[in-house]
Amino acid sequence: MSERFAIAVVLLLSLEPLGAAPLSDTDDPAVKAAREWLAAESAERTRLEPVLEAYQKNIDEVIREITPKGSADFEKTVGREMKGETFTVPELLARNEDHPFTYYVPSHYDPTKPMGLILWMHGGGTYKPGKNLKRRSVEGKLKELEAGNFILVAAEACHGVNFPEGAVLDKMAGRWSVPASERFLSDLVNEFMHRYRIDPNRVILWGYSMGGIGAYNHAMRTDRFAAVGIGGGSWTWGTFDAMLNTPVFIWHGKNDSHWNSMDDRRNRMTDVCHARFAHEILTELDYEHVYLETDGGHNDVNRMNGAWYDATAQFFGDTPDFISDKVRNPYPKRVIAMTPRGNYEMVDPKTSGDPFRQAESRHDRWVSIDKFTEGPVPVDHLIKEGMIKTAASYEEWLNYSAKRSRGSFQGARIEVENLGDNRFTAKTLHVDSFSLWLHPKMVDFDRPIFVTVNGVTAEYECKPSLLTALKSFERRNDWGLFYPGTISVEVPD
Repeated sequence: MSERFAIAVVLLLSLEPLGAAPLSDTDDPAVKAAREWLAAESAERTRLEPVLEAYQKNIDEVIREITPKGSADFEKTVGREMKGETFTVPELLARNEDHPFTYYVPSHYDPTKPMGLILWMHGGGTYKPGKNLKRRSVEGKLKELEAGNFILVAAEACHGVNFPEGAVLDKMAGRWSVPASERFLSDLVNEFMHRYRIDPNRVILWGYSMGGIGAYNHAMRTDRFAAVGIGGGSWTWGTFDAMLNTPVFIWHGKNDSHWNSMDDRRNRMTDVCHARFAHEILTELDYEHVYLETDGGHNDVNRMNGAWYDATAQFFGDTPDFISDKVRNPYPKRVIAMTPRGNYEMVDPKTSGDPFRQAESRHDRWVSIDKFTEGPVPVDHLIKEGMIKTAASYEEWLNYSAKRSRGSFQGARIEVENLGDNRFTAKTLHVDSFSLWLHPKMVDFDRPIFVTVNGVTAEYECKPSLLTALKSFERRNDWGLFYPGTISVEVPD
């Protein structure tokens, strides 16, 4: 059984929906077949597929029924900070050994009402063995958490089993950006859907310093989050246009990099220029975001006009704040898929020296790149010159510059827009074929669908099925992204 289906087995078969009677063999056979299909080996799925294909009732109801809704074992673990917790789903624990997390669930948690989930990514740079349990917790925001409608999880960043090959254990500074970190964040979401009633479309990512670097990466790379908070981070190569449907809140101290003396100096690795250029790019793209620049430095970013200032209150805490109304839309009108995408695409020895390349990223919501012939894809690039790490003199520290430029990744890109009235238009770059995953909120399945690719229009028929909806889940292992219809499109020469 694959890892993906092993997780589905645990989450689907070991949990009973809260607030509803357990399903029996006499209940809707489509629900039973859907659960069995997700848990089955590929050879065993054939006998289930006729039932799934023939199902003509409300597919969304079946999906809601099979979605994990938490466990009664955790209903009373609320109103207090839980420290040093580990994964409980065996398959998730096996690949995330020694990755403890702290979390907090508001005391007013109601297992019949889905809550949002915040994943907090800590800073700290390199990994030192034995420091895991001492990582900072959710303290400092307990008042806001108790009053809000989110569960917050503060996990230990990727290391060890999740490090890329060739990484030096105690010198890995980009631990929230390594290729395995995307799967790790997905595992955290699935773990907490196993524990509590979570709305998969209200998952928020939030990080500072090394966590802020990771937040840039995942805001650019994945479609999982309703919003992302980026504090004190940096980037070198960036697929900012892929952040189309991910609102971000960026905060940074203008004195993040400073020189007071040989004993009091901060390097340029997280210089404020990174945030300023990101704000500039997102403004030009006309993407939803907030930029807040304080008077503080890296370790005292919460300073403004010489006094204490909570830089994240506007993101999480104020009423209304940035995240309170954020819900991921699985059906946005315009989608950009790109592979690869993210912050760290190639080795940058001046900053982290992380020895890896980004993994493929073929999906974004309702678009999948099926086949592509690799070629250059334009991305944003910061050209950094001078001393980035800790300088040995003021002159060396001062002799630094960063300017905005454009570079390219080797990969493929597609931009698709739903024009309404069953019409789509797509622009591709190095894509040979792609799939559109469709939902009744997007199209009328009783009518033909017209797709124009690079100026050439073709007509398609599409019939929804429960089987297609389950296959759409397999792309991302994401309980908020289900599409009962799909069409495959060959890009014309």
